Amino acid sequence: MSLSEHFMETFRKYLKKHGKRILSIAELTGQKKVKIGLKGLYWYYEEYSPDYPRLEHLVKAIIRSREEMSRLNSLGIKFVKMNNELYVELSIDKLKEIVHGVSK
Repeated sequence: MSLSEHFMETFRKYLKKHGKRILSIAELTGQKKVKIGLKGLYWYYEEYSPDYPRLEHLVKAIIRSREEMSRLNSLGIKFVKMNNELYVELSIDKLKEIVHGVSK
C-alpha cells in the first residue's frame, strides 16, 4: 500500500463517521469545495510504519513526493495550508462520491 493509499484509508474512516454531516452543511451553504482540517483525522490514523508513527509524518512524506501527490491529485484531493494549518481540500462532487462509497 502506498503512502497516499494509506492516507485515503484514514480519510475514508473519518468520512464514514463525519462525511454525511459535512456534505449536508456544504450543500446547504452552496459550497463548491470543502476544506477539512487534518487534526480531525488524527483519531482515525493507524501507524503506517515505524517511519510514520503519526499522521503528520505521513502527510509530510506525501507532500515531499511528486508521485504520491500526483496520486492524491488524480483522486481530486489536495492539501492546502491556511493559518499554518494543513487542510484536505476537495470538491463537493468528490466528497459526495467518497461519502456514498463508505456508507455502503
